[in-house]
Amino acid sequence: MEFFTANTGWLLLAYALGTAIGIRFGQRSAIKQLAEDIIDSLIEQKFLKTRGNADNVEIIKYTEWCNDKDTR
Repeated sequence: MEFFTANTGWLLLAYALGTAIGIRFGQRSAIKQLAEDIIDSLIEQKFLKTRGNADNVEIIKYTEWCNDKDTR
């Protein structure tokens, strides 16, 4: 009884490819979540100025923020 047959080879190949694709999608998701967490943290700590509400937040440039403060 031979362990490594053609069927076992295809099974191992499919498993390896599925694992690689899963890891890749997981990394993309983790990177996106990390970027969102960093931006949210900067907004909470007042390093980024925003305009709008929770559904439609817009990050404004420093020059626009300074112009808004001068006109008030």
